[in-house]
Amino acid sequence: MFAAMREIVTPEEMEEAVFTDVKQVREENIRNITEKFEEAFADNEEWLAVLGEAVYQYQKKTVRKMILKDHKRPDGRRIDQIRPLSAEIDLIPRVHGSAMFTRGQTQICDVVTLAPLSEVQRVDGLDENVTEKRYMHHYNFPSYSVGETKPSRGPGRREIGHGALAERALLPVLPSTEEFPYAIRAVSETFESNGSTSMASTCASCMALMAAGVPIKKMVAGISCGLVTGDTDDDYIVLTDIQGLEDFFGDMDFKVTGTKDGITAIQMDIKIHGLTRPIVEEAIRRTREARFYIMDECMSRAISAPRETVGKYAPKIIQIQIDPAKIGDVVGQRGKTINEIIERTGVKIDITDEGNVSVCGTDAAKMDEAVEMIKIITTDFEQGQIFTGKVISIKEFGAFLEFAPGKEGMVHISKISKERIEHVEDVLTLGDIVKVVCLGKDKMGRISFSIKDVEQ
Repeated sequence: MFAAMREIVTPEEMEEAVFTDVKQVREENIRNITEKFEEAFADNEEWLAVLGEAVYQYQKKTVRKMILKDHKRPDGRRIDQIRPLSAEIDLIPRVHGSAMFTRGQTQICDVVTLAPLSEVQRVDGLDENVTEKRYMHHYNFPSYSVGETKPSRGPGRREIGHGALAERALLPVLPSTEEFPYAIRAVSETFESNGSTSMASTCASCMALMAAGVPIKKMVAGISCGLVTGDTDDDYIVLTDIQGLEDFFGDMDFKVTGTKDGITAIQMDIKIHGLTRPIVEEAIRRTREARFYIMDECMSRAISAPRETVGKYAPKIIQIQIDPAKIGDVVGQRGKTINEIIERTGVKIDITDEGNVSVCGTDAAKMDEAVEMIKIITTDFEQGQIFTGKVISIKEFGAFLEFAPGKEGMVHISKISKERIEHVEDVLTLGDIVKVVCLGKDKMGRISFSIKDVEQ
């Protein structure tokens, strides 16, 4: 059958059909060749049954011979040449950080979202030591990215694997929670795919993180190498930046991500029984050269360092430390106090057992108000301190003020005004905001306050 096929379409014609850098043109050429064979073998049902596999094997033999013997790649590149690169940031204005990375016909748009640490992903897995995940990288591969149409369902094993690889690539350079108290989610959307979208996702997510103001320690890039082997151990070619076709017909897909100082992640698919040491060394050297080239010539031209602050739409976080013994005061009975603060200011509050309080919100004034309330609640009243309070109750003998949710004090009628007054209502009404000074404890051991002594 192969002999008959070679007479209908010569090896030279097959080379011409696969030799193009546009995937759609190549697919059209192969479709025309397959139709030629179908006409020629119309009467031979046995051959028609295996024609698809035979055309695949003919393509594979042709591509492998071109690369191995003639050092010719299907798209005309040199063995160590990377496809045209481009990068840009902030292409989606409303999100916390975004970036797009393009390499040939592979294009990824990555969007970063920041949230308080209370929104880390809960992990219920086999490893009891891993209960949460603070950095999540998700990877989507819609059918249109390879020119197909099919229903979009949940991610498959391939998508989950690609997301995990790009996630692991950036974990070593992320700041600690003390330096940057945020949960971080990056989503890579594949706009177009022709080889190694996971490495493009690494580059795109690195730039999106920097654009979002995440203070990563170093820039990370990724690239993949391919391999075509001959009959002996010494007969091989390592290809830099493989595209889809070279992945299908080649023997290896060797992906490496890293900074200028070292490697952060490696992943390899292999179709032969093993690799020799020289092959591995060459693949690591080639990916290193390619990573440096991508960082210097493309990524750092779009963004060279993380932004100083998070974007205007990202939540802001203020961290304060309180005495762990005072956590109960801030939370209040059944959460009453903390919920009151949240209701008044619209912020989110997270407290750790060590007394680290994170106040998260988008309105700086409201966040400062919440922090002030927490500080008042956790402060012990001492003589000479000045507070601002709201009149919440009036009795014959004086007025009760609230300084913060759950933190109240009383001003005796004799301490309200320098002149003598008959009724508290003559001077104060409910809802008034007044300044008071703490006088310390009275004879009964209660903390007392004064309005008239504030000035002195």
